[in-house]
Amino acid sequence: LDRFLYCLALTAMTLTAGPWSVAPVRAGDIFELQPEYVYGRNRKPRMGYRKPEVFEPLSDQFYQSGYRDFPPIPDELKTVDAMTRSEKMGRMLICADGWFWPFSRTARKNEPAGIDIEIMQAIAKRKGWELSIMWANTGTRFGQGPAFHATIDRGVCDVFVGLTVTGEDQHLTGHAMLFTVPYMSSGFVLVTQGEARGTKTMDEVKARGLTLGVPVYSPIYRYVQANGFKYEGFFQNHQVVEALLENKVQAAMIWAGTVSKARLEHPEAEFEMVKGYVPMDEMRWNSVWGVKEKETGFLKFLNEELSLMVKSGEVRRIVERYGMPYLPPF
Repeated sequence: LDRFLYCLALTAMTLTAGPWSVAPVRAGDIFELQPEYVYGRNRKPRMGYRKPEVFEPLSDQFYQSGYRDFPPIPDELKTVDAMTRSEKMGRMLICADGWFWPFSRTARKNEPAGIDIEIMQAIAKRKGWELSIMWANTGTRFGQGPAFHATIDRGVCDVFVGLTVTGEDQHLTGHAMLFTVPYMSSGFVLVTQGEARGTKTMDEVKARGLTLGVPVYSPIYRYVQANGFKYEGFFQNHQVVEALLENKVQAAMIWAGTVSKARLEHPEAEFEMVKGYVPMDEMRWNSVWGVKEKETGFLKFLNEELSLMVKSGEVRRIVERYGMPYLPPF
């Protein structure tokens, strides 16, 4: 608007040709405004944890109007390989789940960003690049497929973070994606409080006759059923946490990431994760990222960076800052 008013005033000055007039505008001269793209706010780092506002793309007016943390890809770079595009743009284009704490989570005022985002930021910083994130939702009843279709399949990003190797991985069917090397693993961990405090293993839980809270329709649920444990099932991990808070159970097996979230939301909680507990192999999975099958150069670059960060201990430091136990890839 300021530029438009300036051009309008300049034109008026020229036409009136007063004592303060400027050089006349030549025929054919056209005033053009420079295009400006505003796709998202520049999040500056802030100290400490701040509980995020609720972010829901389906109802968020800013998001629906195109206000997103994602710049356009120049036409000349839309068909090149991901490594070339990242180098030319000086930025990496990634897709992440906006609700997958502690790996990733977004809201316009949200800090911190999550484990995967911090790892990716460290990689970008070493290259002198920036980071652009397209947020998705992989937690729908249709699974991760729709999120892949709407993002990486359409070419809006070059890597999808926050994936898990389960051994089945049907969610990759039809998406022509490859996994990076794993950089950590996660699984179901033992949490205790009250009379269960001091219990170190599942065998001790069973021997003491403690009631174990577990999420139903999960691998740990099937395990306790088949092995004669005394248990109580709840529909989701966070409901197991609520049962602990209400002292309905004194021991539980929940996904390690749930413990990180519970620590933030319930600092008054008395339960604690058993220190040094290592999940059983069948209750433990590697964490990876996904890239398009054809992007072999970009995959090689990410694999080298992740391996370096695992070896140096940088990944471990990031993970443990989120109150989640670091389990190396296996």
